[in-house]
Amino acid sequence: MPFRFSLQAVLRLRSSFERRERQRLQMITREVVKAQEQRDQAKLDRATALSEFQEKLHQGMNSAELQFELSSDRARLRRIAALSDQFTKLEDLRRRQLEVFRKAQQQRKILENLRERQLAAFHLIETRREQQQMDDRFLLSHARDYSGS
Repeated sequence: MPFRFSLQAVLRLRSSFERRERQRLQMITREVVKAQEQRDQAKLDRATALSEFQEKLHQGMNSAELQFELSSDRARLRRIAALSDQFTKLEDLRRRQLEVFRKAQQQRKILENLRERQLAAFHLIETRREQQQMDDRFLLSHARDYSGS
């Protein structure tokens, strides 16, 4: 008789749930990386613009150009702040999703461990049954040998 795990449907459901949560985690992680890259690029763009601004400042600028550069720098700072906020929110979401994934993984592992223990018990019972059958056959064959002599 083959092994049958009575909670196999639940195990499949838990595995499916874990896969879905892993996919969500991977998607959020990609978004975190993208936000971090955008923030880093915005910081790099600002550093480049500040370097160019310093060169222009040494060469001489009129007040309108100075005002424009300062306004542009404030806009870059707002963009960096917005990207930093987005990164922080996504990172928090990633941490929460990681917990959801870990719980789903833990629930699946609990059922898998139960399945493995039941399978081991099944194999032990099967082995004992086979041994008992061999012992019975041996005793029957020897009983015939003794009764026939």
